[in-house]
Amino acid sequence: MQFIEWTEQMSVGSDVLDGHHKMIIECLNRLHPLLDAAGGDAEVHAILAKLEDFVLVHFSEEEQCMKKAGYPFWHIHKDQHDKMYDIVFGLKSDVEHGRSVNAKTLFDLIYNWLLQHIMGEDKKYMKYLNNPTGESDGIWVRANGRPY
Repeated sequence: MQFIEWTEQMSVGSDVLDGHHKMIIECLNRLHPLLDAAGGDAEVHAILAKLEDFVLVHFSEEEQCMKKAGYPFWHIHKDQHDKMYDIVFGLKSDVEHGRSVNAKTLFDLIYNWLLQHIMGEDKKYMKYLNNPTGESDGIWVRANGRPY
């Protein structure tokens, strides 16, 4: 039995973005049995590598979809993505420098992201994807000062 099963309530109305979100659920389901197990570092590192791919591909795709659909708060959503990006790459750096990332830490990160961001923030742009209003204002500077 899976820890979390995909339901239509999780959908944001985009096959591509839903597919990305399903990958997050897959990562959780792979991590769940490792929470009480000893070892498993190789599997945790493999899941972290998959999460890294998710961050690079999904965030970019989602941000472009929001802008194209005219979602007026895409830049706020982008700031949240940037923060998650920094966390994931911090964990990746830990692994690259020989520090361990345990399954519980990664599980909590992904689980909280699923509940808070995907089920909360991502739902906010759903009506724009289904009824686009046109191009949103694309001029914006990231919180760290770099232009987007």
